[in-house]
Amino acid sequence: MSAAFITRTTKNNHAVSVFPVYIVGFMDLLGVSMILPLIGTHVKEMGASPTMVGMIESVYGALQLFSSPVIGKWSDVAGRRLSLILCLICSAFGYCLLGFASSIMVLFLARIPSGIFKHSLNICKSYIADVVPASEQSSVLGWFNAASNIGFILGPTIGGHIAEHPEGFFLIANLAGLIFITNAVIVWLLLPTTHRSAPKGLMRLDSIISPKKLTSDEIQFHPIAFFQYLQKIHWAKLWDMFIIRFLLGFSIILFRSNFGLMLKTRFDVSPVTNGYLISFTGTVSTICSSLVGYLTKFYKDEAKLFLHMSLLQVFILLFLGLCQSLTIFIVYLGLLSVASSVMRATGTQLLLQRGSPHEGSGTLMGLSQSFMSIARMISPFIAGILMEINITLPAYFGAIATLLASIFIIIYPQDLRLPSALKINKKIN
Repeated sequence: MSAAFITRTTKNNHAVSVFPVYIVGFMDLLGVSMILPLIGTHVKEMGASPTMVGMIESVYGALQLFSSPVIGKWSDVAGRRLSLILCLICSAFGYCLLGFASSIMVLFLARIPSGIFKHSLNICKSYIADVVPASEQSSVLGWFNAASNIGFILGPTIGGHIAEHPEGFFLIANLAGLIFITNAVIVWLLLPTTHRSAPKGLMRLDSIISPKKLTSDEIQFHPIAFFQYLQKIHWAKLWDMFIIRFLLGFSIILFRSNFGLMLKTRFDVSPVTNGYLISFTGTVSTICSSLVGYLTKFYKDEAKLFLHMSLLQVFILLFLGLCQSLTIFIVYLGLLSVASSVMRATGTQLLLQRGSPHEGSGTLMGLSQSFMSIARMISPFIAGILMEINITLPAYFGAIATLLASIFIIIYPQDLRLPSALKINKKIN
């Protein structure tokens, strides 16, 4: 392992170790992905309805949505190291409380500490922005995301195996809590105290974080920034793209909400198999994300690729709802990961191309992430209601949402090299 990987020159030209941040990112998603796929099934076994399962998931998303700006501002004032340690400890308490919950109400309350304080990954990224020069931030953030993704791939498999034990959920919840406590100790021992060297704002977001790093699945929502974004957007030429991206993202989130409960009900899938499936989709998404550039070069038309992937996703979601074989379901699940990964990358690029220079990539991506955060908050509850009627309805409604997005793409072509009217005139002449 090279010294450049472990250390980076700070903005003040001092060497600082960024390796602890990579460890924190890896262990964070390792702990979360161990227990997250099992919560829905565990709540159902305690006697909750699918709607109640969705409510528990939605309250976590709602708390994340509105606590994010508060925790972010607090980390600006108190420093990244202190805020990160306290967030990790409070998150650990929430996960341990999940394991000891003996009723649905206690389990509901156990989601509150994590919902408020589980912002460790965002604080880590802010730390990187504080100490690493802009010229090196893309590389460091890339390594950080890679380390975190490895944790997300391994976690579900480990959690699935432990869940086979009679007290599996109790063990996993407390193991997740122990991982977060260990993370806090690592930060306390290895991470130096830092303070921001520049004011936080929209221009800062544009200058230090590349659009590629803003396409993660984390909940990132700031009410003040949200309204600032709204005022800066030229809606006449961008409204359709935001609707398309919202519908596409909502369709995937709706289908994946309460995923473990759906698999258990339809195919009687064990926790081990569920863990392997989630790890499989994470691996496919990671591989596809790294190969999108080659695919766009082959297509030579990102707008056409975007449309074709959206149409493919319509049929994939329909077949996921219809298929009765777990083997075939896994094949379609892999294809869904391919389609969604390609659309996430190409959609981001198309959105940035549509924007004007004065809007900035940070403004465009920040508003897009805000809409996705709202979708993450409401989708588990909607999915729970649909599953009360039929367990396959989230897949079908996801297909409908994707079909609406495809219709928008056809009506409002996303090929940005020439405006639609000019393209038509060119063909006529």
